Amino acid sequence: MKGWLIYDPAGAKRNKTFIDFWFSAAEKRGVELELHLTDVPLPTENPDFAVVRTMDPLLSKTLEARGIPTFNSSEVSTLCNDKWNTYRLADRLGVPYPKTEYIPDPAQMSDRPYPYVLKACGGHGGTQVFLVKNREDAETAKKALAGIPSVLQEPVSDLGKDLRVYVLGETILAGMLRVSHTDFRSNFCLGGTAVPHTLTPEEEEIVRAFTQALPLGLAGIDLIYHQGKPVFNEIEDVVGCRMLYTHTEVDPVSLYLDWILEQRM
Repeated sequence: MKGWLIYDPAGAKRNKTFIDFWFSAAEKRGVELELHLTDVPLPTENPDFAVVRTMDPLLSKTLEARGIPTFNSSEVSTLCNDKWNTYRLADRLGVPYPKTEYIPDPAQMSDRPYPYVLKACGGHGGTQVFLVKNREDAETAKKALAGIPSVLQEPVSDLGKDLRVYVLGETILAGMLRVSHTDFRSNFCLGGTAVPHTLTPEEEEIVRAFTQALPLGLAGIDLIYHQGKPVFNEIEDVVGCRMLYTHTEVDPVSLYLDWILEQRM
């Protein structure tokens, strides 16, 4: 069995330890794994599978057009890297989420009542997200997101707190509750704390709606809280796993590789 692990150059440099986990897991399973970067043409000979660890739906579609089983699929990558389309899916599934408006170009938007959250449709890891409380905040956000399709949302009541739920296919691997006391964003990579969390029935119901609707591989489903109730926030296609390795015994790489090999049998 031969597989490709695909990263953009910056992502490969940033995730060296995670990549090492992939090669260790592959060696133990007799899988010939190759690391390929997106700035170099891919080999012409197809592998048995490809794991894409960069947010590039077109790349995933290209691989699938070559007949290469790709994880996550282009369907998942396309939807989950576009927040507006993800919220439209949540709406169809009847999943609660903050009141949301599509903003084609924030630089051209008219004034809105404060406060609100403005974030790029394709943002990742807490980047390109702004809590707008006044005109100065609005000008900063609009300038930063000029020309970038975005969404505007009503802020939830419980800012600085969210739940990352790691899923593999339809299996829930773990929940990590993230809290920040210094920022409205609770991302672990931005300095938020994280602790393992057992999902409530309400939280699990939201997560299950997406795992049943989408052909997910390894992904992160993020929930936020409004007046103590969980609501959907977003799905991370290329989900970071540092919290799992830091705070739990879950080995997402080994589980993911085993799951991929099962799909290929």
